[in-house]
Amino acid sequence: MTTEEHDMWDGLNIEYEHAYRDNPFKKAMVSHAVTHLTSGSRILDVGCGTAVPVSQMLAEAGMKVTGTDVAPKMVEHARRRVEGNSEVADMANYAPKDSYDAIFIIYSQLRLQYSTFHGAIWGLMQSLRPNGILAIGQSPADEVPKDDSAWDVTHTYVEGYNLPYWGEPFTTLMFTREGQRKFLESMGLDVVYDTLDIFQPDNRKCHPEHQQYIITRRKGDQAVKEPLPSPEKGA
Repeated sequence: MTTEEHDMWDGLNIEYEHAYRDNPFKKAMVSHAVTHLTSGSRILDVGCGTAVPVSQMLAEAGMKVTGTDVAPKMVEHARRRVEGNSEVADMANYAPKDSYDAIFIIYSQLRLQYSTFHGAIWGLMQSLRPNGILAIGQSPADEVPKDDSAWDVTHTYVEGYNLPYWGEPFTTLMFTREGQRKFLESMGLDVVYDTLDIFQPDNRKCHPEHQQYIITRRKGDQAVKEPLPSPEKGA
């Protein structure tokens, strides 16, 4: 992540929280995820921001939450809101020290290249316990023109695509809704929840956003497979 990108996230902190904290679709996803967990479950929230609402809801449900974020100011807020361990870390090269019953990656892959995200999630999955869940939130790429050069050869995702965000062009990584499902299923995960809704952040700079929230479960202690498509082969 560049210094400019780092400064952008660090500068948003509370403004970002206020815009997104009352998202009913995100909250519904967390509530559903809790039904697949037990009190005391160990949770990793990658890109936790200020901890509102995801980490906060999980902690209130009795979970032991570890949060990571690239923005130090957001992590400071997270530490005040959630008892547990919140640390400054970049998803691109983060190596979990423990194993977890659930991993949440909610809009944390935005500025990554596909190859970076592929490697990051493959690394994170090594810490997911048997029957553990993986939850992802993203803006799907279904409305991106099919002839746009940002598409990969399989038309599973776009990377470096300029999506309006806080009133400015924001280059991001997005899967199609079905592409996100297939990417996760290719690792041997079962989809247990998948929703698509339109959310208007509480900020005049923000446009309405199509948002997909998906929860998957690892099949017992079966080995997790490397996700497809491969970034090297594109298939």
